[in-house]
Amino acid sequence: MKAEFECESLHAVKSEWLRSYVVEMMRKQRSPRTIHRKVSAYRTFVKFAKRSGSMALDPAESISLPKLSKRLPSVLPEHAMRDLFAENMFADNWKGRRDKSLIALMYETGMRQGEIISLQVADLDTERKELRVVGKGSKERRIPLLPETMQSINEHIEERPFKSNILFVTDAGRSLYASFIYRRVHHYLSLVSSLKKMSPHVLRHTFATHLLSRGAELSAVKDLLGHASLSSTQVYTHQSLTRMKDLHADSPLDVRPKK
Repeated sequence: MKAEFECESLHAVKSEWLRSYVVEMMRKQRSPRTIHRKVSAYRTFVKFAKRSGSMALDPAESISLPKLSKRLPSVLPEHAMRDLFAENMFADNWKGRRDKSLIALMYETGMRQGEIISLQVADLDTERKELRVVGKGSKERRIPLLPETMQSINEHIEERPFKSNILFVTDAGRSLYASFIYRRVHHYLSLVSSLKKMSPHVLRHTFATHLLSRGAELSAVKDLLGHASLSSTQVYTHQSLTRMKDLHADSPLDVRPKK
């Protein structure tokens, strides 16, 4: 710093120097996320320097950074989910029915992984074909289930060799845990998709996107997901619009020159 800016004290660092650094990164076509990450690292250093008395102000406070583009969530195509449940990809035993019920439930309801883990047999209302779910902030919601999913869940409970109040258990009869669910979901999704990310949360994204693509109301999807506000759900509208644009671009009726 002394050699380049003739500056020996951190107190003398100027905003103009940092602004020039950001401009230089933009000139070198660094991604907005890379620029944000580097400036964020500097701001963390400034906090440390202010605590130790080496700096009094944050020179980066007035720096304008390039806008970050929103990352759309990864989503499986509808045909992949149809193939998964249409083919005999699940074993014909209680473990296979557990796996099928588990994945069907996540895709059909958009439940969070933590919500799945905490489910009890008592949460299942077979008469009303509903499931009681306790989400973030202990907020309770009731989600309707398809008859096929309800039947699969009940069959797996009746067939499993363990007596438990927990709705889904591991092969050893214990409570589910995050890595167990991830391995089961990743295994089955990899049979029908080459998507790079195949986590339980992808099923939640897929659930919401497919509903909106088929005309579901945003507020209804919000309630099913257990979101506190519409702003959290609106990201899926962008995904649906992007998908529609892709479909239009692939249409044989589109005679516009391709880029």
